[in-house]
Amino acid sequence: MIYLFCGIIIGVVMGLTGAGGSLVAIPLFMHFLHMVLKEASAYSLIAVVIASLMNFLALRKATQYKTAFVIIAASAVGSSLTAPFKEALPSLTVAILLALVSLYALYGIWVPVKVGINGPKEPLDNSALSIVLGLLLGTLTTFTGLGGGVVMLPLFLGLYRYSRPQALATSLLAVGFSSVASLLVQMIRGTHFEIKSELMFLLLGILASVYLLKQFAKHLPAPVMNRVRQLVFTGVVILAFGKIF
Repeated sequence: MIYLFCGIIIGVVMGLTGAGGSLVAIPLFMHFLHMVLKEASAYSLIAVVIASLMNFLALRKATQYKTAFVIIAASAVGSSLTAPFKEALPSLTVAILLALVSLYALYGIWVPVKVGINGPKEPLDNSALSIVLGLLLGTLTTFTGLGGGVVMLPLFLGLYRYSRPQALATSLLAVGFSSVASLLVQMIRGTHFEIKSELMFLLLGILASVYLLKQFAKHLPAPVMNRVRQLVFTGVVILAFGKIF
């Protein structure tokens, strides 16, 4: 039942925000499964992969596929380059990185992204920017276990000028496959992952949360959903800070 509960919470957070899956998975795993920070950050990738791809399926029509796949490819390179250094990284450094990214994401979700009045209104297609973002994403995912949606979503809304559905769908797809790449790189380098049968309950919890969230969203106007999104993410960051530190 613990895995089912964790799956529901993780799925709801990622479905609402397109980010925060790891931020809620890490403290949940530390508290209920008694994992240390580095172990929880690695296992959180499994939850992020499941949650992001499940939520992506519900939003896939809005996805900007070219941007997503460039970021995914670059993130795999970033994970490969940085994975050898993860074991030497102190837990305090991991905690500080998590804190900095969390504060950045918190600012991004509360302060509306503004695009210049005279700037182009069409979505930006910039492969060079996507490559840089992908390399950073691979590094962040490998070092901290964060899926990276906390970083990408504000950038997709601001620099890329995507609509919220486009930003959310593209973020979920990139997060899902980037997390797979980081997980595989770490396993190849000898990081041990015990795939337990209980993970099936994690999957069931995420599936249930995707369905429930979809039904819930139908009955709320956009401004209310945005406020719910802000409050949920703020709660996640407070929870993460309290447990990690």
